[in-house]
Amino acid sequence: MRLTITLAAVFAVSPAPAADYPHVVLKNDGLKFALYETDAAKGFYRGTRFDHAGVFGHVEFAGHTIFGPWKDKHDPTNHDDIVGPCEEFGITAPLGYDAAKAGETFLKIGVGELEKPKEEKYSFAKKYKVVKPLEWKQRRREIESGGEAYKGTQVLIWETQQKANGYGYSYWKAVSLNGKKSSIQISHVLTNTGEKRIVTDFYNHNFFNVDGDAIGPNYSFVFPCAVKAQDPKGKFGDLVELKDKEFRFKDKLPVGDFVMAGLTGFDAKDEKHRAFEMRHAPSGVVVKVEHSYPFAKFNVWGIRTTICPEPYMAIDLKPGEEMKWSIVYTFTHAPPKK
Repeated sequence: MRLTITLAAVFAVSPAPAADYPHVVLKNDGLKFALYETDAAKGFYRGTRFDHAGVFGHVEFAGHTIFGPWKDKHDPTNHDDIVGPCEEFGITAPLGYDAAKAGETFLKIGVGELEKPKEEKYSFAKKYKVVKPLEWKQRRREIESGGEAYKGTQVLIWETQQKANGYGYSYWKAVSLNGKKSSIQISHVLTNTGEKRIVTDFYNHNFFNVDGDAIGPNYSFVFPCAVKAQDPKGKFGDLVELKDKEFRFKDKLPVGDFVMAGLTGFDAKDEKHRAFEMRHAPSGVVVKVEHSYPFAKFNVWGIRTTICPEPYMAIDLKPGEEMKWSIVYTFTHAPPKK
């Protein structure tokens, strides 16, 4: 079966069901998921935190829903009203924020030029005024070359660039669905086109859930190495067990509580330490997530409706330099034995 792609042209006034926002659907024999348009006026996500390109809807795989909605209501301008694998640059210090005075602007990669209000420090949860949103070029293509294993692979590509206050960058991002495998790849290229050095970070938040199942013992993470918790918060110490390279829950997360910690133990020089697996026991769904970069740090946060491993990458680009990196999600299914 050839991979197909459908462009949805339904526009709605917020709030609206997720399916009513402009989006593209990618599917093959194994996977089906939506990617929302980078629409500054009518898009599914228009907040000032996460990258606006490559915003996922839920993933359908082997009769199960992965990365489903984790909030009861949707506000497209709220900082975390987003689902699935979503990415952020500069969680603590966007480009030029520290040097800007109140009323001046700074750059948030993947979002645009934002105005700095009178405040003591930057907050990713704040709604900042967008002075100049990014202008995105979006295109899609199907790969017919590169061997039978890649034939029929669909790719959705976004490109943008922006300059302000001596900072400048061009950004290329692509999400591809392999035509023969149940795998999704997110590829990136970031180039420093400005006069100032770009020193920031990048991470994927990952809002995991399966079939709306509450976060608890049904979920686990498997790492390539033994990990330890650093600065645990919330119910982490009570509910989470780290044993034999696994992250496990002892009980369900109560409504209103959370878990949060940094995870340590990864070797930046070992390429095997750039991956992890999410496992959901009742469905048999396993999602392996592989990164092309070493982890600068690794956080995990979760509430009753979602659990989020957050691997970080350090970015340090002199003018004229560029970085390329990718993340691959591979979905497998092993139904539990009855």
